[in-house]
Amino acid sequence: MDRSEPTRNGDAALRRVRPRADYTEAERRFSTILQERFQEMLQGKRNHLEVLRRYPGEEDRIGIIAMPPEVPREQLRLPVVEQLSWQVVRFVHAEALGGPIAQSIAPDGSTVEVQTFPTKYPHIVIERTDRYVEDDPQPVEITWTLHRVQNQRAQTQVNRLLDATNLAIGLIRSIL
Repeated sequence: MDRSEPTRNGDAALRRVRPRADYTEAERRFSTILQERFQEMLQGKRNHLEVLRRYPGEEDRIGIIAMPPEVPREQLRLPVVEQLSWQVVRFVHAEALGGPIAQSIAPDGSTVEVQTFPTKYPHIVIERTDRYVEDDPQPVEITWTLHRVQNQRAQTQVNRLLDATNLAIGLIRSIL
């Protein structure tokens, strides 16, 4: 391949020389924990991962995955943790339109709207949840969560058990 050949859209990030990220110690821990939980989601060890919460009326506030108490929150910079969280969402998002918006009233009286978006993984969806208070047309919070819609790991284990049973039945038939 000619090195001067233009790269495809996703190739640039994969192939380019990337300078080291400038993380604080707390951001290193955050990035590692986020990656571990995301891997658990992909492997079927986790069925739910609340990735990010934005508060549109409070631009200097976000919600992130739960962190161990020993991680100093004051060392987490909002732009860094938000960017890392969005990288998870962008990694799985299928760039397709979302499904219908379902609306309900929460026990606290707020209006909750939920919209599901497909991902590149048929067993995982992105769920966007917007919460509104009173008659305000703007949400007070928006949450992006990954949900497993089927547990592929459990299904694989059942399929292996069925394969082993069929193999045993075939073996018994050949002996008889």
